[in-house]
Amino acid sequence: MVLKFYCIPIALAASLCLLALGCDSSPTDSQAEFRPTLYIEGFLSAGNPVDNIFVGVTTPLYETVDRNQSGVPDAAVTLEVDGAVSILSPRPGKTGYYHLPTLRIEPGKTYRLTVEIEGGIAQARTTVPFPPTVTASSTQLTPGGDPFTATWEGETGAGYLTETVARVLGDQIPLEALLGGFGRGGFGGFGGTGIDTTGFGALRDSLAEASRWRYTRNQSTTLNLRQFSHYGTYVFRVFTIDANYADFLISSTQDPQTLDEPRFHVSGGIGLFASMAADSVVFTLK
Repeated sequence: MVLKFYCIPIALAASLCLLALGCDSSPTDSQAEFRPTLYIEGFLSAGNPVDNIFVGVTTPLYETVDRNQSGVPDAAVTLEVDGAVSILSPRPGKTGYYHLPTLRIEPGKTYRLTVEIEGGIAQARTTVPFPPTVTASSTQLTPGGDPFTATWEGETGAGYLTETVARVLGDQIPLEALLGGFGRGGFGGFGGTGIDTTGFGALRDSLAEASRWRYTRNQSTTLNLRQFSHYGTYVFRVFTIDANYADFLISSTQDPQTLDEPRFHVSGGIGLFASMAADSVVFTLK
């Protein structure tokens, strides 16, 4: 299974550009000298190649943040695992992005990232978790029928991210069917099993499509029919995440009085270098 991460990294990059400024100088102090900060952003996915390690520098608060302009095109980026060091190359047409298509990420192994630019070196490491085992209460669902409940097993102290995405969309669900909900409980809910990424604990994560992602430490959830607008085939996916990602999510509620930063786990800079492993189930809503 090939995983692609679109909304999380994009939102995170903009956040990091702004977050770093609180430490470099006071936004209201016109006499303070701005000092650019090196930041890295990378997500390793078990079973997939290294394809999106972003390297950039922060920009002053009064400037318009442009991802292409903040990316560093000539960084020296290496990834070490099991004592072997590999050199990442720039991705064509994507300023600041580095990849290594020949290296596939393995669960259980520790990867050490080193980024060097003129005037700075940043380092980070992540131990890739093992994927969970996900099971579903049913593979075919109908409004008014039994609710969709997913459970999963895994060994992690960091927690999980879950998402539901459409694979094939069918007709729009009529309002009367939505009012019926799943099962006798009507609309149902999440049963307190997750944290919406627009809420406490993950304010800076996945801002573009926050409803897709939920962070949880539990191992089950019941989907809410209000999440669906169309019949069709859907994928429910669970990611086991590493400690770096969990720390970032949990610590990412910013105090506007202090401009506190989340826990980055990056030495010599800021950012997020994290890893995850996924399992999924497919179900049809009829």
